[in-house]
Amino acid sequence: MPRTVDPRGFKQGMRALAGAVAILATEDPDHGCCGLTATAVCSFSADPPSLLVCINQKSSMAAAIREGSPLSINLPATDQEHVARAFGGMTTAKGVARFSAGSWARGESGAPILIGARAVFECSVGEVIARSSHLIVIGLVLAVTLDREGREPLVYADGRFATACNR
Repeated sequence: MPRTVDPRGFKQGMRALAGAVAILATEDPDHGCCGLTATAVCSFSADPPSLLVCINQKSSMAAAIREGSPLSINLPATDQEHVARAFGGMTTAKGVARFSAGSWARGESGAPILIGARAVFECSVGEVIARSSHLIVIGLVLAVTLDREGREPLVYADGRFATACNR
């Protein structure tokens, strides 16, 4: 039988884990573009190229993901922290208004993509697994856009944004 862990202690412990920041974006057919900032993103498979993302089932994106709308996984640079803040609920912007932060376009898949992100992965939804409070989403990569400017990556740890580079 697993021990009961204090959720606050768990969250504090997880704050010590630095995570790459990703901005997920899609379009809900009923409500327009929606997105969120996440650190629960990782490579899943190289063959076929796929990523794993975890999102809260109560998020604005959950319905669109369940319906199979294509999504983008945008990896912002440090100069795009304001975009990560908007999509992370750290500003007053909600829903479609979040897209006023940063420059956005439509990708090959039709999903909104962040212009100037270090990397953008456009994905179709391969599988969605509901587990506890979250959806585990396997995104099948349809297209990759890389920024060749060499800007530093944005990470999140200890409740704040930072860079992972020591230049």
